[in-house]
Amino acid sequence: MKLKKWGWDTANETEFSHFKEQGLIAGRIVLESKHLYEVETEAGRKEAKVSGHFRYTAVRRSDFPTIGDWVALRIEENQTIIEHLLKRKSSFSRKTAGIETDEQIIAANIDILFIVLGLDGGRNFSAGGLERYLARALDSGSTPVVILNKADLCEDPEEKLFEAETSAPDAPVHVTSAMTGEGLDVLSGYLTPGKTAAFTGPSGVGKSALINALFGEEKQLTGSIRDSDLRGRHTTTRKELFLLPSGGLLIDSPGLKELQLWGDEESLDAAFSEITEFAENCRFRDCSHQNEPGCAVQQALSDGAIDHRRFENYLDMKRELRFLESRQTEKRRLEAKAKDKRISKFLKKNYQKR
Repeated sequence: MKLKKWGWDTANETEFSHFKEQGLIAGRIVLESKHLYEVETEAGRKEAKVSGHFRYTAVRRSDFPTIGDWVALRIEENQTIIEHLLKRKSSFSRKTAGIETDEQIIAANIDILFIVLGLDGGRNFSAGGLERYLARALDSGSTPVVILNKADLCEDPEEKLFEAETSAPDAPVHVTSAMTGEGLDVLSGYLTPGKTAAFTGPSGVGKSALINALFGEEKQLTGSIRDSDLRGRHTTTRKELFLLPSGGLLIDSPGLKELQLWGDEESLDAAFSEITEFAENCRFRDCSHQNEPGCAVQQALSDGAIDHRRFENYLDMKRELRFLESRQTEKRRLEAKAKDKRISKFLKKNYQKR
């Protein structure tokens, strides 16, 4: 089966059997650009768009297909129409930029999430930023792997490696250079046939250069960084899923200017496992780890067992998630109120016709 090399498995086959009876075919989204898609199918690659019914019934932005999704397709009059979205086994997402409270799915059905940071100075590497990416990765259902790229432009990569390992104690961390080839063999070891990996990270950290190095040829455009602040420019403007020579699958997507949190506090606690382990010994179950007596976390801070910077970042991210939850609760309340109003209006209108 041709789709097997694109990650199709028995779980997909079981779920799709219902759609197959309806005369639909299966496909995986391998390119996404502004709700326009290219889909890999048994009959080859097709350009596709969502059906009118799909668009009408999609309530949230996250309901729409994205790169890596498996979909059920209808072929009609030389058009390929996306009718249904198959269940996602994992998804890497963030809160949409701005004041809107909604989830933006960046990539779906990922086995490994490479968090790529740059060692060329500026803000392309920070411990706090890594912790933020790690929290989202742990919430995604995929396995996080930290990549410190551009080692050839760093005077002391070992120092950055230690800093990253401290910030991501439960994730593997690797140092690479797309220019010299350092660490690429380790990276290739993750990209086994049928497994899907994805690159995420800020702009300008060398994700596209890594893809080119793994292919051994230029598949993606690469760009320079700004001299003023060493921030990267967007060189990837669309999301694309590549089939590597090794048989592994790799998703590249535009760099993120910001990664606003989405999800619950459980993934955040997993990203700061040493804090949550000490918290189990606090006197009070609902301890805020501020001024309560018998706080094991505060004691660990005093003893140097917990890093003060990590702890402050943990508190900041927890406050952000709780604020997000309050916004979501209010949004759900308003949506329910608007729905009740529509139903009431509909019933009143139909009652008057009798």
